Amino acid sequence: MVKLGFAFNFNIQRCEIEVGDEKRIITEGYKPLVSLFKKYNLKANCFFSGFTSELMQEMDKELLDDIKSNVGKLFEIGTYTYTHPIPQLLIPREFEMQMAKGLELDRKILQSETEGFLPPEFAYSNEMGIVLHAQGIKWFVALASQIEKGLANKGIIQDPYIPCRINIGNGNSMMAVPAVYQLPDTPARFFKLMMKGLLPVDDVINGIKKFSKEHPDGILLFKRDAETIFIDKFNSGFEGTFEVMEEFLAKVSSLKDVEPFWISEAVAECSDPTEIELPDYLGNTKIETFTEGAAESIWRLTKEVRDNILAGEAAGMDRSILDKAWNHLLLSHNSDGRIGYWFSEWNPGEHLVAPSRRAFVEDNLLAAKKLLI
Repeated sequence: MVKLGFAFNFNIQRCEIEVGDEKRIITEGYKPLVSLFKKYNLKANCFFSGFTSELMQEMDKELLDDIKSNVGKLFEIGTYTYTHPIPQLLIPREFEMQMAKGLELDRKILQSETEGFLPPEFAYSNEMGIVLHAQGIKWFVALASQIEKGLANKGIIQDPYIPCRINIGNGNSMMAVPAVYQLPDTPARFFKLMMKGLLPVDDVINGIKKFSKEHPDGILLFKRDAETIFIDKFNSGFEGTFEVMEEFLAKVSSLKDVEPFWISEAVAECSDPTEIELPDYLGNTKIETFTEGAAESIWRLTKEVRDNILAGEAAGMDRSILDKAWNHLLLSHNSDGRIGYWFSEWNPGEHLVAPSRRAFVEDNLLAAKKLLI
C-alpha cells in the first residue's frame, strides 16, 4: 500500500499572464482543479503565496471560502512565502520578511496557523532552515533526490521516499518530506508531460503501481503548480488538460494499493525518523535565469535598492519610510516578473514574461528607490 499525496503551489503571479488578467488563472485553473478533487475525494496540500491569497479574496472569495471549508476534509493549507521569490537571491533578512508576511496573510485570510512550507523551486539552504524554524515551520517539502544525497553523506542506506529529520544546528531540526519528479519507466517531469498530452495517463498509472512495489514503506508525493490545468494548456496549446487531469484522478483514485494522505499525516506517523543534514540546493531553475540577459538590469537595480535600504537603517532613517521601501522590495521579489531567459535543458525558452508583469517588478523597485533619496 503506497500513500499518495499532492502538493499544489498557488502562485497567481504567472509570468505569461498580464497584471490584471489573473482571473483567468482562477477560473480556468484553480476552480476546475478544486472541483476534480471534490469529485474524486482525494487529499491535497495547498500552499498559497500571501499575494495569491490577497488577490483571490478580491477576485473570487467564493472559491477561497470553498477551499477553506474543505480544510480537514480534502485539503490542508501550507505556506509559500509572500510573493514567490527566488530564495537563492535573497539575504536571510529578506527571506525572513518574505516568510513573516506570508504567514501573516495565512492567519488573516486563510485562518491558518501553518506549520508546513513548500520552498519555491525546491530551494533549500541551512540559512533558510534557521529562518523557517524560528518562524514556527515544522516541516517542508524537499526533492527526494536531495534527501537521498543527505542519506548518502551520512552513509545511511534507506528509502529516500520516507520523511527525514533535518538537523539545522544548535539542537534544532525540522522534518523534510520527499517529493517525486520521476516514476519507474517514466521520463523526468512526467506530470507536466502528461498534462501537455505528451505522456499517456496509463504510463503514469503504471509508474505508480511499480513505485508501490519498489517502495512499499515510502510515500508518493506529487508537486505541481495549482494553475496546471490552465497554464499547461496556455503554454502548449494542448486543449485537453482538464480531461487529462480528470482521467488521471479517476484512475488513481480507483487503485487498490493507493491510500490518499496529507503531509501532516505522513509526518505524524514518523515516530523515530532518521536525522540527516540536507545539502544546500539552489533550486530547480538556474540562477542565470534571473541575473543575466533581459534580467540583468533588474538584478542590478534590486541589489542597489537593497543596499540603500540597509544603509538607511544603519543611518537611522525614518522607520515608516523604510517599512514602505521594504514592502516595495518584497513585492518586486516575484520571480515570474524577473525571468530574463529560461535556461532549461528540458524546455528552453518556454516562459516569456508579459510586459506588465515585468513592469510590476521594475515599478516597485523604482518606488522603493525614490523613497530612499
